[in-house]
Amino acid sequence: ITTGAHDRVAILDRIDGDLAAAAAVIPHLPPDCRRAVTAAHDLFAELSRRLRADPAPTARVRVPNIVKAGLIARALVGVAPRRTSP
Repeated sequence: ITTGAHDRVAILDRIDGDLAAAAAVIPHLPPDCRRAVTAAHDLFAELSRRLRADPAPTARVRVPNIVKAGLIARALVGVAPRRTSP
């Protein structure tokens, strides 16, 4: 799917808004699922950040494995979800 720069920013703004809403309620989740949801949240937040950093990507934007491992490690030790910023 190809979108214009304005559409892309609007889509990322919506995603970041959803991520912010999710981050606010993750601490209220049952402890047995909180870490997994935090890891998923942080992976998507990082992907959004990378998409914003490259306004016109010519290749697939991805989160490198080492960064994924770090985000998952943070979640496993109970660090709160990362904040997103549009």
